[in-house]
Amino acid sequence: MRMSTVGIEQMPRALLGRLGLIPYDQAMVLEEELRQLRYEGSLPDAVLIMEHPPTVTLGRFGSPDHILLPLAELARQGIAFAHSKRGGDATFHAPGQLVLHAVMDLRRREGILRGFVTDLEEVALRLLADYGIMAERWSEHPGLWVGGQQIGAIGLHLSHGISAHGLAINVDPDLTSFGVINLCGLPGQEATSIARELGHHVHVKQAICRLAEAFAGVFRVRLTPVSRAYLNGCVAEATV
Repeated sequence: MRMSTVGIEQMPRALLGRLGLIPYDQAMVLEEELRQLRYEGSLPDAVLIMEHPPTVTLGRFGSPDHILLPLAELARQGIAFAHSKRGGDATFHAPGQLVLHAVMDLRRREGILRGFVTDLEEVALRLLADYGIMAERWSEHPGLWVGGQQIGAIGLHLSHGISAHGLAINVDPDLTSFGVINLCGLPGQEATSIARELGHHVHVKQAICRLAEAFAGVFRVRLTPVSRAYLNGCVAEATV
């Protein structure tokens, strides 16, 4: 059922920042700055959608043993490495994978972290269902799986009631590169993607629109698109 215009206008507003292809470390600096502004109340909730160049990240509780190549070899292959504040283990990012980070004030939300994870999984499930893909949750490992293969990963960080990090969905990345890690610390697990499941290439720009729509529906927010330059301007203005 389509919501009425009045209903949409009454929903809380959140910014939608499409960051494009951005190095992981640059995205994290911007996200931390936005999180501080959200904590201070000078910025509404913000949803950031982006892609990263090939990057391996290791979560706070991750084991370096789940990175299957020495860091020097990763660098030689053009794969960046970064420690991450999020929970979870080793993850791999690459162009064609959509990353959604939610900088949201959870201080007034019930269920806080567990419920937030469930909602992010629901966002991914709706996106995948929109493509005709029936994915499933695994209670032991937050994320989304199709036929035992991982199509989406979730990792969060909560500080002073403000969330960061979020969801990664494989739309149409080069899946061969995912073999440089044990996905989420699970040896032998393989990755899949929307494109692989459908048997044809999928346009990332189209997936961005569908992902944003799914997020707005699950979290019941009214998304206002803003540019990366706008977000950088918010940060610059706050530091003057």
